[in-house]
Order: sequence, then C-alpha cells, then structure tokens
Amino acid sequence: MTTDEQRDVILNVVMDFFPDDIGEYIRHVGFDIQGIGDPKNFVDAWLGHYRLGQGTYDVDRALMDFTTWPPISRRIFELQDEARKLAT
Repeated sequence: MTTDEQRDVILNVVMDFFPDDIGEYIRHVGFDIQGIGDPKNFVDAWLGHYRLGQGTYDVDRALMDFTTWPPISRRIFELQDEARKLAT
C-alpha cells in the first residue's frame, strides 16, 4: 500500500464512518483531542496519531481500532453469526 493509500484509509475511517459519533470514537482510540489548539489541525493531528515514521502510517493499528469499536465489533459478530446460520 502506498503512503497516500495508507493516509486515505486512516482518514476515511474517521471521516466517512463516524461523523455522528466522532467524540466516542476518538476516545476509544485514545486520541488526545485536547492537544489540538485549532480545529483546522485535526486532520494532521489524526494522521500523527497513526504515524509510524516519515511518511508511513500504522494502518493495521487503525483497522484494529476500527474493528474493536463496540458498534463495529457488534456488527461484525452479527454478520459472522448470520453467515454461520446460512452455512448450516
């Protein structure tokens, strides 16, 4: 995955999936919102939360945060349960 693709994955998780629950989600991942002085700096700070080094991001961690967030993990479980029932 290119650096741009990594960046897009990390931004899309927060921007596309959680517009209504952003506060709960950023607490779930341990993001320090208090450290941002200006809301315009949110994107850079969010990317910094997942930055591994110069130009690389911890996409695995971002996806783990996503899949362990209770509303998402519940839905994953429901879908897996439905798939098991259909297979039997």
